[in-house]
Amino acid sequence: MAYLRSIWIYIGLSVMIFALTSVMGYVAAGSNSELAASMLEELEMLKWIMDQPPFMIMVIIFLKNSMACAMSVLLGLGIGLLPLLVVVTNGFMLGVVAYNVIQKAGLSYLLAGILPHGIIELPVVLISIGLGFRLGYLVALSIFGEKADIAKETKMAMHLLVYRIMPLLLLAAFIETFITPQAISVVA
Repeated sequence: MAYLRSIWIYIGLSVMIFALTSVMGYVAAGSNSELAASMLEELEMLKWIMDQPPFMIMVIIFLKNSMACAMSVLLGLGIGLLPLLVVVTNGFMLGVVAYNVIQKAGLSYLLAGILPHGIIELPVVLISIGLGFRLGYLVALSIFGEKADIAKETKMAMHLLVYRIMPLLLLAAFIETFITPQAISVVA
């Protein structure tokens, strides 16, 4: 917890960018139906996942989210550009999907589809992005001649990723696979 408190500004930055790009995605979907349709087409490619047995769905979701978080942290060493790309892309996509779901099925359907697992998944993904921003900042400092203990910071970030974030992502994948569909069926 002390480490998370020490990097709160980077986590806050990831939250702010995510919120801003989500709103942008929502507005863009409302004003440009062609853009929204093309982005939703990209999501259609992931429908094959739903044809898998539930345990495999959970594993796929866990692996996909784990890879995104690990890449956000580790590739943050590239001056934080990949975490920025991850947060912008995911925020915008969520805004587009939210607009379409609300238009077709309503706000309660959207919340039932996001909240059960998203209450865990979203914060840990944003923390991972914040970790990547922190590492990117330290790399930038070292490029400009400032002293930064990148190895120590990377070790702390990896410890948090493996022992805290990954287990929470597994829990979120379980909830998304087995509980979120039940929540959706209640409001559908």
